[in-house]
Amino acid sequence: MRLPKKGILVPSLVAIAVSIAINAKAEEQESDTAQDQIDVELNTLGSLYVYGEPEEIKSATKLNLSVYETPQTVSVISEDQMEDLALTDVASLLHYAPGVTVENVEPNRTYYTARGFDIVNFQYDGVGVPFSYGLTQGQEDTAIYEQVEVVKGATGLITSLANPSATINYVRKRPTKEAQASVEASAGSWNQRRVEGDVSGSIVGDKLKGRIVVAKEEGDSYLDRYSKEREVFYGILSGDITDSTRYAIGHSINDSHADGNPSGALPLFYSDGSLTSYSRSTNTAPDWAYQDVTQTRTFLELEHDLSSNWMVKAIYTRDVQEKEWESFYTTGNPDPNTGTGLTAEASYYEAKETEQIIDLFVTGSLSAWGQDHELVAGVNMADIELTGRTVYASAWRYNSIGSDWADGNVSRPDFDAYDASSQSTDINQTQDSYYVSTRIKANDDLAVLLGARAIDIEQSGINYGSNQDASANEVVPYIGVTYEAMVGTLLYGSYSKVFKAQTWVDDSLNPLGPVEGDSYEFGLKQELYDGRAVLTLARFGSEQDNFGEYVTRDATSGLNIYKGVTYKSEGYEVELSGEVLEGLNVSAGYTTVRIEDKDGKKARTYIPTEQFSLALAYHLPQIEGLRLGTGVNWQNEIYYSGKEVQGSYALVDMFAQYNIDQNWNLALNIKNVGDEKYRESPQWGQSYYGPGRSVLGTVTWTY
Repeated sequence: MRLPKKGILVPSLVAIAVSIAINAKAEEQESDTAQDQIDVELNTLGSLYVYGEPEEIKSATKLNLSVYETPQTVSVISEDQMEDLALTDVASLLHYAPGVTVENVEPNRTYYTARGFDIVNFQYDGVGVPFSYGLTQGQEDTAIYEQVEVVKGATGLITSLANPSATINYVRKRPTKEAQASVEASAGSWNQRRVEGDVSGSIVGDKLKGRIVVAKEEGDSYLDRYSKEREVFYGILSGDITDSTRYAIGHSINDSHADGNPSGALPLFYSDGSLTSYSRSTNTAPDWAYQDVTQTRTFLELEHDLSSNWMVKAIYTRDVQEKEWESFYTTGNPDPNTGTGLTAEASYYEAKETEQIIDLFVTGSLSAWGQDHELVAGVNMADIELTGRTVYASAWRYNSIGSDWADGNVSRPDFDAYDASSQSTDINQTQDSYYVSTRIKANDDLAVLLGARAIDIEQSGINYGSNQDASANEVVPYIGVTYEAMVGTLLYGSYSKVFKAQTWVDDSLNPLGPVEGDSYEFGLKQELYDGRAVLTLARFGSEQDNFGEYVTRDATSGLNIYKGVTYKSEGYEVELSGEVLEGLNVSAGYTTVRIEDKDGKKARTYIPTEQFSLALAYHLPQIEGLRLGTGVNWQNEIYYSGKEVQGSYALVDMFAQYNIDQNWNLALNIKNVGDEKYRESPQWGQSYYGPGRSVLGTVTWTY
């Protein structure tokens, strides 16, 4: 039975937020009128518009490092870039993170990979969120973030889950001292509609500031019968308790719903082994299939200055994800002439995952040998509870379906087959880690980063009849070196041990155990155009043992079966970001990676081995207020079971924005300009086609 929809009253919240802004503006008497006018003129001219300006962007570590100073490749997707390219959800945003692949196995279930491996390390404002699975579900909105940072490679310095892909740090919007407000409305292809509001300002001087962000998006799709809606709320209060003590408290809700939601995807091969071909709009799901995913995050921060150089900070985070769906999953290889040969299973699924995280650390600097050195020491404690159950429909347990499966005419069955002992999940996991990291400067040019994190993981419970009791503990070391060979030219290298707990089970339905190995990176960073841009050249590699690779699905329990394998990977990365010419902002990157198994054979071939991404934005000096730009994402061919299933292709997006005056802005976005037909990720042995050309128009009012 579908739960009642938990709607967010967007119009009412916008009205409340506007009233807060008006009150805040009434109390704001500190700004100098002349300076305000200068700020307005700068914004009008676009001089403050940048893609990841190096001096202002900090990486996900707790050390005070810029992109230039971090001994790993760092990509930043700024708020400007999100607005330019209409990147309203995390999946579309990460398409523009150089070296990251967005593996859409279904419209609402996605793997993110970097350097050939799943990204499982996610942070929010620098706080690590344990994430055992690579798979994300639902559609997370980007309205609440001011930027997203991607630190490539194994980041044992900053997270307890160190694997050689990347760490993604979502930086949430914070209250501003000055009152500001914006309302944005969009409409486009497939009946897409979106409204977004953002209001911020001081309520009681420096003692209390607030910000509210709301968004609602809905519409149909290029897929038959598929439609979606998403509602977002984010509220945060912050302020000064004393001159040396500050606080922040925030809460967010991301509620996504989809009708006609596919479970699984289109078959890749016909029964004769040839590659299938379908219309881009083909959907395996009937209209009654749906998915609801609600993600709530609550956080409380308290920081206190111990002295002018030292600060202690405590952060409590509670994340809850509730999932529910009814699905019609098809599998098999159809006859190329009749279309028959598929089987299907119908099921109802519900689950709840609760994460509670406490992060307490002290950070500061000290002087010795004529240099300032930095130190961070802390503890991170996480408790994770996961419950869930699947109820099958006895009328559809891998029954054969007819040739008209693409019409979605299967009526909704009764979900009546349930055995709690073999069709439910109840797992509790604790992850405690103790960490210390330091940046020691030997002289003005040479710095050494040293760090270690001791991890203790305990897990107990049951998962679809499989015992999940397991434990693991490890010390993950990290070392990094940076040397500024000349002004603006930095040589660097870093090493981290690989350690990642896995919840997969083997063919005996026993936990597979953790992945262990090593990861390294070395390269060069070059500041360009007076430090407004950074060029990074990197060489990276890793070795991993007991990496969980999918084998099959256990017919009795429904569990996916994995085996532990050994992988070796190596590759190169080139990245350029910043303002390369006056008014021209660039974010570009090229990545090539090779993954081999223990026998030297190519592995994980469903992930591209070469990628190129580019985002350009240019203010036309001839027409004040006009900004034009483009985005390009290219990848080479991909394979499944030794067969090429998708050739190389490029997706091109374009945008134009025009500031009518200080308050009004018009924008037009065209995605997949060439209407390229391409397959999404074939990771599960199935694949949907990606969306074709679409158009979106946006009107924005700013106060």
